[in-house]
Amino acid sequence: MNAPVTVGFDGSATARSAVHYGAREAQRRGCALQITHALGWPVILPPFHAPYDQHDQGPRAAMLELLAKVAHEVGEEHPDLSVTTHLLDGSASAVLLDASRSAQLLVVGHRGSGGFAGLLTGSVATQVAAHSQCPVVILRGDDSPSDGGPIVVGTDGSSGSRKAAEAAFTQARLRDAELVLAYQSARSSSAGAIATSDVPFWATIGDAAAGPHGISAQFADVRYRTEVLSGDSAAAALMSFSARISAGLLVVGSRGLGGFRGLVMGSTSRSVIDHAPCPVMVVPSAGDAD
Repeated sequence: MNAPVTVGFDGSATARSAVHYGAREAQRRGCALQITHALGWPVILPPFHAPYDQHDQGPRAAMLELLAKVAHEVGEEHPDLSVTTHLLDGSASAVLLDASRSAQLLVVGHRGSGGFAGLLTGSVATQVAAHSQCPVVILRGDDSPSDGGPIVVGTDGSSGSRKAAEAAFTQARLRDAELVLAYQSARSSSAGAIATSDVPFWATIGDAAAGPHGISAQFADVRYRTEVLSGDSAAAALMSFSARISAGLLVVGSRGLGGFRGLVMGSTSRSVIDHAPCPVMVVPSAGDAD
């Protein structure tokens, strides 16, 4: 049986958007949708009630009711989609990381309330983004984003970015979207143009991914092109380019080399996750699944 798409849900508007995004992903992938809530002490906020508990039912009863309501909404929109809900005791990071072991994709909102409050701030961000055993899609804002637009993948030739490229090719096929393989120039001239001496190195990486023996050979039906981005910051280069072409998804690996090293760990990752103009998919490297 196909692994499900799992969505972290806490009752917030952003989480509702994540659920509908996840439902479309599950529909495309031909798998079930699993909506999961973590019930722990972070769900209790002053004055000691859950924000979604409007009738003093208690957080557990209120969330079970809300999960059933959201599942019903998804079922009406996608009648052929299998939808299950789970309310689990524990911290948000522990519940999500455990769910990633049996999911093919994890979808979370950038900001939330209750069990997933501050999901992508501090240690929870590090744990979820760096240690998930399946790709993680992070959504920002309360409105469910469009699935249209090209897919951009930041890659640098490392094994981690190769896995990101594979996930990006798969996503482009599922959406019938154009894929852009984006490489950052190692050095830029004073005018911001790509230094001539850099081109052979980055072009070689591009050939490795897009050549007859590269990843693209497995995805002959996917339209793709390559772009070399200039700039001192990998995050800024990726976000600026994604905004310029109205990208529908930005894909990055959880480990990298060169311009994209530390893309998920540290300030670069925080910048991409916090400010990207579109959803971000973080793809774990082989060594991250532990």
